[in-house]
Amino acid sequence: MAADSNAELMTAYLDDALEGGDAESFQKYLDDSPDARREMEDLQKILSVVRELPDVEAPPDFYDKLSKKLRRRRAGPDGTLSLVSLPFQVLSILVILVIAATFLMLEIEREDAQIEKDPSAAKAKKAPTGEPPALE
Repeated sequence: MAADSNAELMTAYLDDALEGGDAESFQKYLDDSPDARREMEDLQKILSVVRELPDVEAPPDFYDKLSKKLRRRRAGPDGTLSLVSLPFQVLSILVILVIAATFLMLEIEREDAQIEKDPSAAKAKKAPTGEPPALE
């Protein structure tokens, strides 16, 4: 049995949440494993001590303060977004910049192709270097 499944099984066993067959197989596991049995006994002792503690009532403004702290923690101490969302913002900006740069490069190539196809541009290229191009 894995450690995580042991902890889940022990918790379920202590809460009487295991079904008949599961409870019996877990009891057999406890009988066969002295380490697991000691751990279960320790958990039972802890539970009995916790059950004996008196109930404590939360202050009237506890839930309001807790929700404000949680909202502040999500937003950051100064009200800005948390550091977790920062990489997503940077990534979004980079994607937008790449798209914009690609679009601009395609537009420049398209404009160059139109200039090369323009007949007056072709005549300007054929004119001797010392003379101005002929205008029609």
